[in-house]
Amino acid sequence: MALDQGLAVVLGAAVGALAGIIGFAIAGWRQSKLAAEKRSRAREDQARSDTRNAVAALAKTLASTAHSMMWASFKVLTAGKASHETLASFEVEFHAEVADLVGAQMHLAALDFALYEKVTPYVGQAIAMGASTYAALKAAMEKALDAEDQLRACNQDALNLIRDVPKKVAGLLGAQVGA
Repeated sequence: MALDQGLAVVLGAAVGALAGIIGFAIAGWRQSKLAAEKRSRAREDQARSDTRNAVAALAKTLASTAHSMMWASFKVLTAGKASHETLASFEVEFHAEVADLVGAQMHLAALDFALYEKVTPYVGQAIAMGASTYAALKAAMEKALDAEDQLRACNQDALNLIRDVPKKVAGLLGAQVGA
């Protein structure tokens, strides 16, 4: 049974067309899959970038808060006295810093809850240090006998926090980047 030449040409064209359609479909599927993977990687990269930026913002706010405590205690130690204005100024500044801290903390929680849990102790520490600094400033204003010792301790604690934040935060970022 011999195929006539016309039928052979039609079958050849049909096989070629089918191969082309299948090849085109496979290429389209592959392109679609690659594009989806690229979008997924871009989303992951953006999420990592957003998280790093949130951690950096929180670290900046922690350092700023600690600096406020350190500077307020230093000024009173240097001047040898505290006033109602000093206390009121610190209170206003510290309340603003706490709002910024909690805002930065919540931003991080929305991005990476595990990192949020790791930084929360630092936020709590900074808030507790602010309360101690306020008490020390008030003791200095009231001329309490141990006011200078309280102020020195607050100043040193704030300085230690400023020194620790970059190291500890860099460690968190390093762990997050490797994740």
